[in-house]
Amino acid sequence: MKVASSVVLLLFLFAAANKGQTGSVPTDDSPTTSALSHKVAHFDMKDATLVDALSKLSLEPIADLHLGIEEIIRDNGSEVADRNVRFYLTLRDENVRHILDTLCKSDNRYTWSTDGPSVNVYPREIIGNSSYLLNRKLDSIALENINSPSDALNTLERLLPGEQLGVAQVGPYNGYPESWAASFSHLTVRQLMNRLSEHDGPRGGWIWSGFVGQRFFAYFERGFQRG
Repeated sequence: MKVASSVVLLLFLFAAANKGQTGSVPTDDSPTTSALSHKVAHFDMKDATLVDALSKLSLEPIADLHLGIEEIIRDNGSEVADRNVRFYLTLRDENVRHILDTLCKSDNRYTWSTDGPSVNVYPREIIGNSSYLLNRKLDSIALENINSPSDALNTLERLLPGEQLGVAQVGPYNGYPESWAASFSHLTVRQLMNRLSEHDGPRGGWIWSGFVGQRFFAYFERGFQRG
């Protein structure tokens, strides 16, 4: 029994050691692995917030890097957007995985994980909170003739009455090249946002931001400019 217990423990530790942050590990030949392994020659940030840094990362020409970003929702509109957590970074020839790890250490209120082709960055405090919007589970959702991810929000609002959802723009956005129809089952709102943005092309992504009573999604095709 002691030998069997030791083997189980070793297997558990091996699995834990191979997980990046809190997320799933993509297979070696997946697009996500390629994006996370992509090396950035220079990644410097001065007096920056985590979202400033993610903006810079999103503008790097990295194929298959889909970012889903969730800012901490502020209590009111006058509160400083990211509670003044700022940092300096000088990174050379580091891959995207290392950059994400470093960013989440620089502002340790956040963590990251993968979901299929997408990389999600979100507050640690919402992990396990089933009432948090992006964690809420959808039994099924059917979308017909949508021209952009924001077109799905009307359907989502009908499935989640009482949730306040808005849309903002963070950069040039053209929408889908043609109308799209899709159905999804047994996924979270976060996963739905990932699927919608992945359909935007090899660098499609999204952001969830704002303050209580005025929360919004923003979508981008090739990165976004902060501020």
